[in-house]
Amino acid sequence: MKKIATTGFFACLSMLSFSQQNTVSSGGEAIGSGGTVSYSVGQIDYTNSQGTNGSINQGVQQPYEFYELGIKEAQFIDVLLFPNPTNEFIILQFENFTSDLSYSLYDLNGKIVVEGIVEASETQIDMRTFAKGQYNLTIRNSTNNIQSIKIVKN
Repeated sequence: MKKIATTGFFACLSMLSFSQQNTVSSGGEAIGSGGTVSYSVGQIDYTNSQGTNGSINQGVQQPYEFYELGIKEAQFIDVLLFPNPTNEFIILQFENFTSDLSYSLYDLNGKIVVEGIVEASETQIDMRTFAKGQYNLTIRNSTNNIQSIKIVKN
């Protein structure tokens, strides 16, 4: 009996010394056809294993860092859009008109409703056949999107 009690005491002691020591905010178990993975969010303890081919930190939430190699300056154009909200037409007036501008009008599902090329400093878009709701107008030049404007059709 004394042997069983001593074995039980050391078994409990070893479980306590190797159990998780920190509080985590969340966690769970992901089960799939390929196996099972236990995870926790907020874990701060980890072990580092190193070998000749690299190293791995077990138990750490690994950060991903993205770096942009170049800085593009934001391009905006002076455009006046009226009337907004509208019933019939939208008029775009450009302060500094350039010939490489185009536009796309999207509904809220992301579907292109109408596209066109800006051919003059004042461009008119017919919205009479469109359903009432919100639309997004994107103006772009030949290389990238420049400006996006929300339009409301009554």
